[in-house]
Amino acid sequence: MPRRSPALVLVHIVWATLRRRPLLSASFDAVLATILGRKASDIGCWVLAVGSASDHVHVLVRLAPSVPLADLVQRLKRASAHDVNQHRLLPEHLAWQAGYFAWQAGYWAESFGPADAQPLIDYLRDQRVHHDDSHPAEQWPFDDQGESANGGL
Repeated sequence: MPRRSPALVLVHIVWATLRRRPLLSASFDAVLATILGRKASDIGCWVLAVGSASDHVHVLVRLAPSVPLADLVQRLKRASAHDVNQHRLLPEHLAWQAGYFAWQAGYWAESFGPADAQPLIDYLRDQRVHHDDSHPAEQWPFDDQGESANGGL
């Protein structure tokens, strides 16, 4: 009988829409969380929480011991963009101006411990408030491919 390798790897991951376009409406939050949860589960990972702003998403994940973080993020981004485009899950006047929905290349990730889980879940729950119209938008320079010139988000 094979032995299991116990591991508790918790990761906070953030990535943005292409060119940080404000395409993610609050009405889409539950749909996106469901897609991401299902895709993570397919490879043995668990989404603990999802929080969105209009141009980026935060995901708290328990990473399976056999899944590299980069593979998980690639699958989540690719599968969610595919579902959005295939099923036209965003209003046409938003997502289809560019012809399709896409995520920007790259992501930010940081591990966290179990004691930090609830404060992070609370932080994700407040993303819409944290990034409301009263806060100035973050400015990101883009290269000629529409990617962040500074890398990252």
